[in-house]
Amino acid sequence: MRIALVAEDYYPQLGGVPEHVHNLARQLLAWGHYVTIVTSHMDGAGPDPAFVRRIGTSRVIYANGGVSRITTGWGLQRQLEECFRAGRYDVVHVHGGLAPTFGILAPWAAFRAGIPVVATFHSWFETSPSYRVLRAPAQRLLDRHAATIAVSQPVVDVMSRYFRADWQVIPNGVDVSFFQPNGRRPTDALTQGPRLLFLGRIEPRNGLGTLLRAMPAILASFPRARLFVAGDGPWRRFYEWRARRLGESVRFVGQVLAERPEYYGSADLYLCPTRIASFGVTLLEAMACGTPMIVADNAGYRWLVGDGREAVLLPKDQPTAWAATVIELLADPARRRRMSRAGLIKAIRFAWPVVARQELTVYERVAR
Repeated sequence: MRIALVAEDYYPQLGGVPEHVHNLARQLLAWGHYVTIVTSHMDGAGPDPAFVRRIGTSRVIYANGGVSRITTGWGLQRQLEECFRAGRYDVVHVHGGLAPTFGILAPWAAFRAGIPVVATFHSWFETSPSYRVLRAPAQRLLDRHAATIAVSQPVVDVMSRYFRADWQVIPNGVDVSFFQPNGRRPTDALTQGPRLLFLGRIEPRNGLGTLLRAMPAILASFPRARLFVAGDGPWRRFYEWRARRLGESVRFVGQVLAERPEYYGSADLYLCPTRIASFGVTLLEAMACGTPMIVADNAGYRWLVGDGREAVLLPKDQPTAWAATVIELLADPARRRRMSRAGLIKAIRFAWPVVARQELTVYERVAR
């Protein structure tokens, strides 16, 4: 098949959507399909793979408690239509349905080119004033989609407040050949000093402040504990300033990509206090590396790790509870070993060949 994957967010920006789109493209290409990722020009983007096409210019905005992006430029819909016609695609798959800019312009461009549109919805939110106001025209656009996908049931639930659609849940995936355990043993936390990991975009909704407030209590029980902060963002300097009083116990290592398995695998606990999430890609990555987790009790994480075997769910902003749970788990290598095994088992269910096969089934149906 000939498939166009359209994404407002793509590398060098990190996040769930870029990871989903990139790995889906790689898996489909490995199966012999013709795939193009259509995205926008971004600052810091290096040389792209041959299957990436950039249209327009990406602009950073603040939305839903964090950094988001929209694409600007003259004649974007015309350029998208020309791209789709030239590629003779069987299906256009838009990631970020109904979201400006590509989530709206790309479907119209595909309709004009006579190509069926699949949209995946990746976001969860408390409420949406814009959807409430623009419900009627957005519903008419959604009605013309050939298929609508959500990455989790919580996304279906929130979107169903505003729109009617035949929703199908197809989750994010994880590359289990890339994310693997690296040999760190549960007892190493006690013999070599505990290693804690925060990995994500440094912005308020991802909850790094909760961990910084929890660290003094953790250090009182485990003075050799170290929190590694892997990520970057416009709030990094602010959080570095807040962490100064903690000295060498908190280390900001910057943005990581290829090194992610090393950081997950060498951590005794992955800490993810994100306040808002639709799914939890980093949780899958940590599971595939066999890393036990403490995560915030939000809608997306609760759906992914509801049984609690591979992770402990905690209130989003209670540093006392986070500190107490970190201390409890660090002192219990046997429990962390059980959590690690449970995570490895669950990660296999989300391996990319499994997820991509579900996506391909949708493409084949709508193309017919």
